Amino acid sequence: MVNKELIIDDRGKKYLLNKNLDNFGNDLGVVDLVGKEEGSILITNKGGEFYFVTPTIHDIIKKMKRSVTTLLPKDIGLIIAECGIENGETVVEAGTGSAALTIYLANAVGKEGKIITYEKRPEFAKIARKNLEIVGAVRQNQKIIGIDDENEEEIEIVENGLYNVTQKIGDITEKIEEENIDVLVLDMPDPWNVVEHAKKSLNKAKGRIAIYVPYVEQAKKGVEALKEHGFLDIRTVECIVRDIEISEKGVRPSTRMIGHTGYITTARVCPEKVVEYVPKKPKETTEQPEEN
Repeated sequence: MVNKELIIDDRGKKYLLNKNLDNFGNDLGVVDLVGKEEGSILITNKGGEFYFVTPTIHDIIKKMKRSVTTLLPKDIGLIIAECGIENGETVVEAGTGSAALTIYLANAVGKEGKIITYEKRPEFAKIARKNLEIVGAVRQNQKIIGIDDENEEEIEIVENGLYNVTQKIGDITEKIEEENIDVLVLDMPDPWNVVEHAKKSLNKAKGRIAIYVPYVEQAKKGVEALKEHGFLDIRTVECIVRDIEISEKGVRPSTRMIGHTGYITTARVCPEKVVEYVPKKPKETTEQPEEN
């Protein structure tokens, strides 16, 4: 349950607001928000139109505070799709950054799943916690494992959130504490240093890994590490998005596009249990031959 509301004015400009705000205004006029329901068209004192709606996770992430550059939806969507991340799974992520990817992963696994996200920098983890609070992925002031938060009180939020994210301070290149992980997602400069730990921690029946890096040299080293440790189904892709402009004059590709942002490598951990083929013995028959 998000604690935000969204207003879109009749020019298409978006405003993400805190819930329970009394009023809102811009150059198109002012509206009273008290008692107004989302899903309404609000007329301003100047005759302008505001569309009062419920924000999506995408709306919130675009407006949230950032500590570092976040992954774009085109890359996040590909990671979730290529790994087949689904409800109820356990996903370990490194690093958290501003928590954009974390939020999408939390929604993908749902209430029955869980996300454990590692971040080396405490100051980034605290910014991420605020962003995760907004969408109900963590409780207000939820403890970040590895930070001394003894003086902060964890407050229960009444709204029905997911609350399925655990934040940790730690260097995942040294150790992955979790076992039997379904998916490991790495958004870090040296993911090849995690691959050996990943092999030990991933569920051998269904464990998958996704690596996101901006430079092709990093992607190459990641793939080499995956091959060295026997991972299967290794694939590296790049996702490019181009808007299409549709008007009365005609249809054409936009002159601007979202080009290269990073390379995404996905793979599956190799099973370890060896089951050798044992020929089946022919069934013995106890039937007597018929007499002539």
